[in-house]
Parts: sequence; structure tokens; C-alpha cells
Amino acid sequence: MSQIIKAASVLLAKASVPAELFIVRRAESLRFFGGFSAFPGGKVHSADRDLVSAPAESPHDRYITAARELFEETGVLIARKSDGTFLSSGAVLNYLRRKMAVEDLPFAQVLKRLNVAVHADDFLLLGHVTTPPFVPVRFDTAFFLARLPANQSAEVWDGELAAGEWASADVVLERWTSGAWLVSPPTIAILQAIRGRPIEAIAATVTVALGAKFEREIPPIYFAPSIQMLPLDTNALPPSTHTNAYLVGRGPVYLIDPGTALPLEQERLFVLLDAHQAQGPPLSAVILTHHHPDHIGAAAVCAVRYGVPIYAHPRTAEKLQGKVSVNRLLHDGERLDLGPAPEGKSPWHLEAIHTPGHAAGHLAFYEAHYRLLFAGDMVSTLSSVVIAPPEGDLAQYLESLERLRRYDCRLLLPAHGSPSAQPQRTIDECIAHRVRRQSQLLAALKGTPRNVADLARELYKGLAPAMMRFAELQVLAGLKKLESEGRVSAGSADEKGQWSLG
Repeated sequence: MSQIIKAASVLLAKASVPAELFIVRRAESLRFFGGFSAFPGGKVHSADRDLVSAPAESPHDRYITAARELFEETGVLIARKSDGTFLSSGAVLNYLRRKMAVEDLPFAQVLKRLNVAVHADDFLLLGHVTTPPFVPVRFDTAFFLARLPANQSAEVWDGELAAGEWASADVVLERWTSGAWLVSPPTIAILQAIRGRPIEAIAATVTVALGAKFEREIPPIYFAPSIQMLPLDTNALPPSTHTNAYLVGRGPVYLIDPGTALPLEQERLFVLLDAHQAQGPPLSAVILTHHHPDHIGAAAVCAVRYGVPIYAHPRTAEKLQGKVSVNRLLHDGERLDLGPAPEGKSPWHLEAIHTPGHAAGHLAFYEAHYRLLFAGDMVSTLSSVVIAPPEGDLAQYLESLERLRRYDCRLLLPAHGSPSAQPQRTIDECIAHRVRRQSQLLAALKGTPRNVADLARELYKGLAPAMMRFAELQVLAGLKKLESEGRVSAGSADEKGQWSLG
């Protein structure tokens, strides 16, 4: 089961019509949403609870976290003196903020030294969002609205944050639409709800925006305009529990990899797609990256329900004969029109990239306008990808990864796990992992000849017994690659035979 971490985020607003909010940009070096813009905030600390006057285990109890994170990230301290007024920005607050940044002074001591207190009434709870269960570490984030004190200013210091500025919802959304900014999906949902509105109208609109869409329905996860990620519960290989489908385009519109075969999850998908059909433009086709069950589970039912064709590579179509009817064959380099780009200034398309190795007919897709790479099963941000001979070919897989890393990408959108804002680094790590495994194999074969099962037990110590057969496939794939290079040899044709160097 995914771990859920409590967090708080603050819509820090100042009086203007429409409201201006303080937006921070996370440092690009961060693994989690590096380079993305969002609202200030962070994880709940155990010491926060000691300062709370709200009931325990209530989202309301996180106003202390909201106040602490706001002070750490922006220098704004929403805490009142005994006469109800706020302190002014300046040298004293900056000094104490620096002490907190290097963990020399806890927040409670900052408040005590300043003789101020954080009041729950200064942080209006708007609602909360829990990261969908498709990643191992999830965040239950409470969102608060707070007003900037008249005698304070917000400023970001270098560190985990790279920048911060005041902007209206319309300005941020315009930058996101143009491709100038990456913005976190919950931030997008909130900004779309409040655009053009004054501070007084924020609470009601955000409360609606953070309702059922994030709890019961498939949430509105947009990493670029008209490109929605749909994490669907599937019978995927652990540690993955979900396969990310993607709804892409403004007309034509394509659904990539609707993988769930679970009836209840299909119903959730239909609710979203039915609404999309009603609002338009309608779905044009279902696209498959490859033939594996966790990528095709709802392909046929979606095609029938919405009267659309299914597109896939010829090798995928061969694998699916008698199971799923593929109506159009996609070849390497073929382009699919997506309609006018969201900013309205350029054409928009998906480019099919034939990437064999994991599956013979595997396709990845590149979107050049926002520089997005739909990686399918070429890269998982949860674990390494299984290469299962005889179809899986490690040499081909590594060649395909090398090809993908040459694309000018800003975001890598995988079928399993969270998107990566460091595509080249993520692909490089996948390649480096395979190189290390090859070195381990060669080292393990320096003694007497070994069989696949024996090598897997050594290289994958501690792996759950149920997963060991997949480890054996990885070992076999590595051995076959090394054999093709003349570096190892097999005593017999099957995986039970003995392998040795040379």
C-alpha cells in the first residue's frame, strides 16, 4: 500500500482584482516536480502538532505547517502580536528565517522569541488533495488561503526553490499554455477555478474544484494543456499498480493505452470519457504503445463504446490477432495531427517512434511543442523495465533508449510511475542500471559456470520469491546480449544450461 504523507500548501494572496497569488518555482535539481511552479508548502513536521489548537487528525490542524512552510519559503510570517498586529519584514525576520533554514532554530522558538502566535483564523482551509495511488509515496495536501500582511513582502532564497513572484491565475495559465512554465497539476486545477476572481471569491470556487474530482473521479492531471494523464488501476507488474493512459489533442483527440480490464475502473474511465465526448471534441482513436495486457485492457471496449479505430505498430497488431482488432498500422516516424496547438500559433502533432526491446512492436511518442515524450514501457519511474526473452531483447532495448535520449524533451511521461522533468537523466539512469547489471553478471561468471537461476539468486538477493522468475528473465536477457557480443557462452540452448565467460 502506498505511503501517505501529510502536507500543507498556501495560496498567499494580496488584494487586487483579479487576485494575485505568490507562485514559487521548485529547483530543477529536485527529483519531485523539479522545475515546476506551484504554491508554497511542504510536509507536516512532528513538532507542528505541539503548536496546534485545532482538533487532532483534522486537515484544519495543518495551519501551523502552512505558516511554517510559508515563512521558510517566502519570509512571510503570518503570526500576530498580542495586540493583533503583524511584524514587519526586515532584518529580524530574515535572521530568524536563516536560522530555521539551517535547522538551528525550530519554528516554535522563532514564535517565542518574537512573542507572536499563529492563529487558525488567518488560514482559511479550502480543501485537500491526495495524490492518486499510482506512486509509492503519496501526499495528502491541505490547501489554505492566507492574505499577505500589509507590512510584509515575499522573497524566495536560493535552495529548494529557484524563484517566486506575484501573478494572477490568468498570467500563470497563459505561461503554462505557451509552454514557458511547468505547473503542478493541483495548481492548474485551482488556478482554472479562480481565474479572474477577487480574493473574496477564491474559497467557494476552490472548495468545488478540490471536491469529487480529486476523490471519487479520475482527477484532472494535466502536465500540458489538452494532455491529461489518467492513472488506471490495472493488473500491472509490482511495484506498479496502475498504468497511465493519456488523453491527448484538441481535435483529433487520441487515447493512449487504456489498460484497465477491471470493470469498476473501466466505469470510472467511461465517466471521464463520456464527459469529454459531451464537451467535445470527440475521441478520434485509441493508440496502443504495445500489446501487453496492462496496456490494452479497455482498448476494445473503448473503441466499441465511442465508435473509434485502434492504432498500433504492425508487430503489435500481429500479437493482438484474435484479441483486439487493430484498424490502422503506425510506423516509425509517422505523425498524428493533434489539431491547433493550445496557444494557437503553430501546428501540433505526435510523432511515432518505434522502440523495440521491451516488446517488438513498442511505440513511444514525441510531442515537439511542449517537448513531451510518451515513453510507454521504455522507462518506468518506479522500477526497472522487464526485458523478457525471447521477444524482449536487451541490446535492442538499450539502442531504443539511446535513440529516445536524443530527443529534445522537457517531460518524460511513463506508463508506470510519475512523470520526470529530467528525461535525459532518467534515461541515463536506466542505461547505467543495465550496464551495472552486465558488470555484475560478468563478475559472477569469473569462477565456475553458472545457470540462470543461480545467477538470479545472487544478483537479486532479498527479492520476493514471487518475483524471482522475472529476475531470471532479466539475467537471461543480459546473458543473451553478452553472448551476442562474444563475451559469454552457453553450455545448452535453454536457460537451465550452464553459462561461462568467453
